[in-house]
Amino acid sequence: MNEKNPVIDIHVHALPAALLAEIAGRDADGWSAERVDAGWRVCVPGLDAPKLVRAPMTDAGRRAEWAAKQGLTRQVVSPWLDAQPTGAMRAGAARDWARRLNAALAGQEREYGNQVLATVPVTEHAPADLRRAVEDEGMAGLILSTNPPGAEDLGDPALEGLWEAAAGLGAPVVLHPPTDGPARALPGSAEFGNTYCRLVDTTLSVTKLLLSGVLDRYPRLRLVVVHGGGFLPYQSMRLDGGHRADALSGYQIARDKPSDYLRDLFFDAVALRPESVRFLADTAGADRVLLGSDYPFPLGDATPAATVRSAGLDGAATAAVLGGNAGLLFPVPARSAHA
Repeated sequence: MNEKNPVIDIHVHALPAALLAEIAGRDADGWSAERVDAGWRVCVPGLDAPKLVRAPMTDAGRRAEWAAKQGLTRQVVSPWLDAQPTGAMRAGAARDWARRLNAALAGQEREYGNQVLATVPVTEHAPADLRRAVEDEGMAGLILSTNPPGAEDLGDPALEGLWEAAAGLGAPVVLHPPTDGPARALPGSAEFGNTYCRLVDTTLSVTKLLLSGVLDRYPRLRLVVVHGGGFLPYQSMRLDGGHRADALSGYQIARDKPSDYLRDLFFDAVALRPESVRFLADTAGADRVLLGSDYPFPLGDATPAATVRSAGLDGAATAAVLGGNAGLLFPVPARSAHA
């Protein structure tokens, strides 16, 4: 694929209609689906009520039309996180469902020239599952919940093997908050779940990852934090103060302060304001910021390229954020390239 001036959206969600049709009317690893007028009603293991999945999530052609209007040259597609294996599933069923989800998404996106991030459940087999997904199945990297079933948070030792495998493969890991993360337990937070609680979950979990020394042990690990990094980049000096002279001072890290690791992370531009994109570029470096839309969600950026172009960056930085950085982080495999 020849991308002279790439505009690459690295934060896109989908759930293939073909997968839902495949499991319609039957049990597949605890999942089932039913076609209804508004879309698909999906039964999820561990949930009492089914979830309604509408056409923007399942219709890849509709998304392709939107992407063309936005001037996007490629997308890096993740599954809808609610379609990933749940904590109610046994390890074997979780791995089977993840492989089914990966295959369906890869098959769909191949037609559009897009790349896909793999789902890998946190089990003892996670490192091998990731290697298979990347090396044998051509996945572009990993999409991982900030509070994945099988681990308390991103600083949990249960993830050590997965970090080691991702670093060894050079596979980017996109860190994304779950729909119902720990912050939803805050009193009075129910209606703020999507607005603020997900950002809180991202901020806390990624902070614990940094304080646990993961990037000290695996400096080649490439981590992408969505939604502009939650609150982490914007409150990093407060984190430094907490580590210097407060309750966080017991965490041993190799660098002087936690904010020294911000330059090691990538951030998507789904902070929704051009000024926030500019702040990310000034704080972490323009080479660490990636265009994203969070399609098809209403709280995403409906005009992601326009937001980046309005951030007041110089020409080289703007081109990097629009797609140059993503082109380096998510290169198209040589076997898939064409002039």
